[in-house]
Amino acid sequence: MAQYVIDLLASLTSSCFPAAEIRINSRRVKELRLLGEGGFAFVYLVEEVGGSGAQYALKKIRCPFGTEDALRERDAYKMFDHPNIMKCVDSATVQERDGGKTVLILLPYYRRGNLQDVINSNVVNRTTSSERDVLKLFRGVCKALQVVHGGRQTPTVVRPRMDDDEDDDAQESTAMMRGSNNAGSGRGAVAYAHRDIKPGNIMIGDDGVTPILMDFGSMRRARREVRSRAEAIEVQDDAEVHCSMHFRAPEIFDVPTGTTLTEAVDIWSLGCTLYATLYGRSPFDTGEGSPALAVLNGQYKIPEDGNYSDGTNDIIRKCLQVEPNDRPNATQVLEMVDKALAQC
Repeated sequence: MAQYVIDLLASLTSSCFPAAEIRINSRRVKELRLLGEGGFAFVYLVEEVGGSGAQYALKKIRCPFGTEDALRERDAYKMFDHPNIMKCVDSATVQERDGGKTVLILLPYYRRGNLQDVINSNVVNRTTSSERDVLKLFRGVCKALQVVHGGRQTPTVVRPRMDDDEDDDAQESTAMMRGSNNAGSGRGAVAYAHRDIKPGNIMIGDDGVTPILMDFGSMRRARREVRSRAEAIEVQDDAEVHCSMHFRAPEIFDVPTGTTLTEAVDIWSLGCTLYATLYGRSPFDTGEGSPALAVLNGQYKIPEDGNYSDGTNDIIRKCLQVEPNDRPNATQVLEMVDKALAQC
């Protein structure tokens, strides 16, 4: 905890003092500025020292209560090799002086920010994104989810232990990846759910058109049977911590005993994300009433004065079905996007 306070103070005074160097295995980087923070995590813009001077985003996750969640996120970044999924450049686990640990995850730095930045700019400037541009970007997110959900474009590495006890050695994950089998074959693919799809977790590539799905700290095995009330509460508690309220699927707001959760939770969030990109906010972020009740009852409105086609709005409607089995899968959403694009 002491180290968390130190890092917080450092972030507040970074403009007053020269940045210290940080070693990540054989790399040396120096902090330039704070990009963002949340919980026990800080993300810094860093620059490589003594090399190319390349810039990266360094995520520092303080772990006062154990490293399991942070290492799960680290391993998730290493699971996939796809242009629409964030890659881990390097990682390390550091022992702090106070006895705690910090997991360092070095990621690519994208200068254009994320999709939420685009939405915020539209709201401030009272502008909108073109339907075609939104659908092309949304198409890339669907392709990323095809991979995460274990579709025909499959993970290129053997699955890491998403629920094991903490592992202090960052090299063990690399060793597991070297043992990969069935890479790209479509055999043995495991379905995972991201569980926190939202505009803030979709970076915009430096080309301005490529979406990159990020922040896999929420990712879990997609298929989970909920056998007891205790398990249901456990899932709900986990969702409250890791899944943003206005993009959270109804089945993880109120988890019924005897149900099986699936990757359909991401399809709901995908619909909310498309809505937010078009209309400036989540369909359940109205500022009126309870968002949870609105989600559970599927109560939302598509603006009548919007400038978007019925085909695009229909994608939202099909994703936002309260019953998970009524939602399309990622491949079917992609097909609807292609159809809507053809009509733009």
